[in-house]
Amino acid sequence: MPTTRGWLVAAAGALLLAVGILSQYQELALLGALAALAVAVAALTVGRPAAVTMTRSLPTGTRTTPGRSVRVHMRAANTGRRTLRISERVVGPDGEHDVPLTPLPGGGTGGSDYWLQPFRRGLIELGPLRAGRSDPLGLAESARTHGPTDRVWVHPTWQYLRAIPVGNVADPDGEVDGARAGTLTFHTLRDYAPGDDLRHVHWRSSARLDRLVVREYVDTSQTRVCVLVDDRPSEDGAARLDEVASAAASLLATGVRASLHCELRLVSGRGRDSSGGLPSLLDLLAEAAPTPGAELAEALHLARTQSQGDTAILVSGSLDATDLRLLGRLGDRYSGLFAAVIGRQEPPAAPAAVTLITAGDADAFADRWNEAPWPR
Repeated sequence: MPTTRGWLVAAAGALLLAVGILSQYQELALLGALAALAVAVAALTVGRPAAVTMTRSLPTGTRTTPGRSVRVHMRAANTGRRTLRISERVVGPDGEHDVPLTPLPGGGTGGSDYWLQPFRRGLIELGPLRAGRSDPLGLAESARTHGPTDRVWVHPTWQYLRAIPVGNVADPDGEVDGARAGTLTFHTLRDYAPGDDLRHVHWRSSARLDRLVVREYVDTSQTRVCVLVDDRPSEDGAARLDEVASAAASLLATGVRASLHCELRLVSGRGRDSSGGLPSLLDLLAEAAPTPGAELAEALHLARTQSQGDTAILVSGSLDATDLRLLGRLGDRYSGLFAAVIGRQEPPAAPAAVTLITAGDADAFADRWNEAPWPR
C-alpha cells in the first residue's frame, strides 16, 4: 500500500500527466507517467509480508510501580524468504508508540529485549507485533500484525498507614473479648466440593437438583471496610487521579495487612474485594481513569444496597458540600464515614457524621492520616 509519500508522488504524477496531455507537453506528461508508475511498481514489489510466529514473555512480571523498569523478551520467526522489519505496539498512560526491534532475516529467527520504563500509574498494553517491509524510496509499505496482546499493571505508589478506624474487631475465631456470638449467617447454596463438611449438605435441594449442594455461610462479625475512589473528571485530570489512587492504595494496603475485609469501588461502577489479595485491588486502581458521566450519587446509592459495613472511606480529588451530605446519608449503613480530598482546594463543609481530611497530595494525606487519633 502506498505510504503518505507515495500518495503525494502519485498525485503529483497524475497532475503532471494531465497538464502535459492538455498542453501537449510530452516531457511533462512523461514525467508524470513515470512518477505514477514508480508508485505502482513499489506497491507490487513490496507485496504481502510472510507470517511471523512470536512469543512474548515478561521475566520481571506483569506488575510494577512508577520508576521501576520491566523487561520484555520477544522471540520471533520469519516464515518467508525476505527480511522483515518488526516493531512492538505499546499503549500506555502516555499514549501509543511503536518500539522498533531487530529485523528478522528471511527464514530466520531472532530475539529482542526491550525495557518498559513507566513513570506514572496506569495500564500498559503490549502488542500485537507489527511486521512488514517497504521499498527503498519509501513509496509503499506492507505490514501485518501477529500475536496476542499482554498487559502490565503499573500500581500506584503507597505506604502503610498507622491504623484504619473500624467499629468492630476482626476476629473470626472469636478469641477477642466482645466478639459477637452466632454471627455465622446463611449466604447461599452452592455445588458440593471435595472437602466440604457433609453436615452442610442441603439434602432437599440436592434431591431436587439431582446433585449435591451445600449451604455456604459468611461470618458477619468480620470487619468490612469500603474504599470508594472518585474517578470523575477533575481539573487536573489523570494527574489528580494518580494522587487519589495512591491515597486509596495506602488505605487498602493497611486494611489488608490488618486482616480486614476490604472492598474497593470506583464511582464509575467497577468494584473488587480483598478476597483476591492486595495485588488485585491495586490492579483496579492502576486501571482507573477519569470517566465522563460517572455519578457519585449513583455510586453511593449502590453502596447503600450492599450489606452493612463498618467503615466507608471516600477518596476524591474534588468534593463539595453536596457530595459530603450524600456520603453522610450512609450513616445508617456504616458505623464510620470518612472523606479524603486530595488536592489544593478549600475544605468543604462536612456534616457531623463525616470525618473530613484534606491534603495536597498522597504523601501529605498519609501524614495527616497518621496524625489523627484513630483507635487501633
